[in-house]
Amino acid sequence: MRPLVPLALLYGGAVFAKNLLYERNIARPKKLKWPVVSVGNLSVGGAGKTPFVIALILALRKHGYECDVLTRGYGRKTRGAKQVDPSGSAERFGDEPLLIARQTETPVFVGESRYEAGRLAEVGEPQSERIHLLDDGFQHRKLARIMDIVLMSERDVQDELLPLGRLREPLSSLRRADEIAVP
Repeated sequence: MRPLVPLALLYGGAVFAKNLLYERNIARPKKLKWPVVSVGNLSVGGAGKTPFVIALILALRKHGYECDVLTRGYGRKTRGAKQVDPSGSAERFGDEPLLIARQTETPVFVGESRYEAGRLAEVGEPQSERIHLLDDGFQHRKLARIMDIVLMSERDVQDELLPLGRLREPLSSLRRADEIAVP
């Protein structure tokens, strides 16, 4: 038996229990005023989410939809919900949120609580509704969404749960996805 198998089983059990809480409506996601579309993946590491979010913003804009981005802001040194200043630093906002804001000129909001980031996004413009794009949101079940887009690679299909592999959730979690994309 491989030494990390017990840890993978423990981790898998915790993921199963968390998802069960949401599936049985014991835990309930918070709702924002505007619709939320989540872009996420099953594995840790780069899956092409940031380029996909940028392309999605541009496609939505081309069809007349305005959006913003809600993200955790991994790697930033600040705390709390904040709107990304495109002239700011990665230390303050995180490198990916800064890249999205600079390349798309779209409002990007960072926060440990994506719900609080979404509320901040909705405060400034009560007269116009936008679509919130939830970056890296598939495992973030605390926020209600109208759609889950999951990015996958061929490697994901053969991979295993953490810590044996790179998967944050088993492939069976894809049943929650509305769309699966292979970038």
